[in-house]
Amino acid sequence: MQKYFNRANIYLVGKQVMPAEEVQRFLDNEADNWITDTDNAAQRIPELAGRVCYMSFGEKQGRKDNASYLGHIMSVGHGSVLEHAVFSLLLTGVSRSLTHELVRHRAGFAYSQLSQRYVDETDAQFVVPPAVQGDAELEKSLKDFCDASLKVYGELTDKLAEKFATPEGLVDIALREEQLAEGESGKFTFGEPVEGHDNLSIADWRSRVAEDENVAKYFKKKTIRARRKSAREAARAVLPNATETKIFVTGNVRAWRHFIELRGDIHAEAEIRALACDVARLLKNEAPNLFGDYEIVTLPDGSERTRTTHRKV
Repeated sequence: MQKYFNRANIYLVGKQVMPAEEVQRFLDNEADNWITDTDNAAQRIPELAGRVCYMSFGEKQGRKDNASYLGHIMSVGHGSVLEHAVFSLLLTGVSRSLTHELVRHRAGFAYSQLSQRYVDETDAQFVVPPAVQGDAELEKSLKDFCDASLKVYGELTDKLAEKFATPEGLVDIALREEQLAEGESGKFTFGEPVEGHDNLSIADWRSRVAEDENVAKYFKKKTIRARRKSAREAARAVLPNATETKIFVTGNVRAWRHFIELRGDIHAEAEIRALACDVARLLKNEAPNLFGDYEIVTLPDGSERTRTTHRKV
């Protein structure tokens, strides 16, 4: 039975550390004492970065608590210092539709996403759009379509696998993957003889594959990964935008704030708006002095949005 997601799963898999000994070495060599009241590296790093701009240490240090220092940074829009702190989130239970929008956030972000070319989607899972959730008739229509798309995906994968395993298909894949390389003019080699055959024309290799079982086995072994990839990359054309995916996202604090503001806005698409609200909750808890200004507001329809007085920091 297929699994359907209503909400993303978010895993905080990476955050910063700040080696105290290196900070102290800098202070001893280049500055003076630094008083701060947080041991949260994500909050300490932008404070240190901002203080370096003005060398506001020791007697020159005004604000001595991290919250007021970062609050001032955000109120005057000095957002560049926020780019030094990063968080890595692993998102699952999100749709391809969502990630098409997510990866448009370029500056300050890095992405690594599940590949439909290399991962078999025969047992793919799906995401139910918020507008469809709770409506039995609409959910059934969506799930029936998703189930049907998986059936077609399986049929295409199987038939393409058969097509690529014919003598013509095996030789074509080996050529395309440059496993069969041109040696003598018009003749091709694996770089070694195959059952005594080497430097043959394309037509001759096809004949050998068709006539010699051992040659065919050699080609199949050499091309197995490429054939699977080729079948999947073609068959994925029938998978809907609702197909669930997994994506590893690293972003600096300024970039995450930009994401939360744009995608948590009332005008954002519903699924990514829900994600932006969940990301805001997580990061508010992780670094309240950097994200505590975000308010998560429940709308009349039960969905949520984000809001802040410090926009575009």
